[in-house]
Amino acid sequence: MKKIFLLSDDLLLIGRWMKSINYQTEIVENIEETLDIKNAILIMNTGVSKDISTKLIKEIIGNQNEIIVLDNIPNFLNAKKFLELGIKGYGNTLMTKSYLNSAVEAVSNNYIWLIPQVTTQLLKVMSEKNDSEIDEEVIFKTLTKTEKTIANLLKEGYSNMDITKELEISINTVKTHIKHIYEKLNVKDRLSFAGLFTK
Repeated sequence: MKKIFLLSDDLLLIGRWMKSINYQTEIVENIEETLDIKNAILIMNTGVSKDISTKLIKEIIGNQNEIIVLDNIPNFLNAKKFLELGIKGYGNTLMTKSYLNSAVEAVSNNYIWLIPQVTTQLLKVMSEKNDSEIDEEVIFKTLTKTEKTIANLLKEGYSNMDITKELEISINTVKTHIKHIYEKLNVKDRLSFAGLFTK
């Protein structure tokens, strides 16, 4: 696990994150200190990120760092802006311990992590923008009938819980099918899955 640094303009958030993250963390006192960080994960809130220039973000990332930005009110437009800058994680400043650790682990393993509501919105937008005729039968040829059904729901932006309700199966069954779909299609997350349908 990469070393984790925390940067916030709110000391209560820092305390909350330190208690929630299962790994050792270190506090960064100011923005300038971020330039000394190398090969680590930097978690910061949007209050601080507004003070950081695009150039500085690129320098931080250039030092082999991954950045997770946490927002008081996460939204699709901010997520899109941060992803375009190369930031690997985006979520809520007060998200649960499990979500926060999931974000840290995903980013540490070179995945992109987004809060589920934003991921769902992003998939819907990607699906709507896709005007090209992509042959799903070719893409889904290795999937079972149930996996094809779930893959189509994923493509439409359904969350795991939405799929559970739609197909009347357990959340664990949905997760297992999604894991198999990703393995068979050689993708690692919903964003790379959605990428199969865009040119």
